[in-house]
Amino acid sequence: MPTFEVLGLHFGISKTEAKDTFHYWLEILGNVLPASLLEQVEKHDSDYAISIELLTELHLIVDSMEQPGARPSDNQEQKKYF
Repeated sequence: MPTFEVLGLHFGISKTEAKDTFHYWLEILGNVLPASLLEQVEKHDSDYAISIELLTELHLIVDSMEQPGARPSDNQEQKKYF
């Protein structure tokens, strides 16, 4: 996880501006995206305990690498996928 200082250097801004921008978008995304399972049940102790138990039995793998895909050359075929 890069620090705000590294992010600032990467984008040519100060670490403070990188931090402010990160938190600005974090708030927007938090309002737009659905809550996680834990956020949904944190107010009900029994549901929270069950959720924790279920989550310990699961493994989550996230593939965040962008993969290029072949795009069909036929316009009608493209409409099916894009």
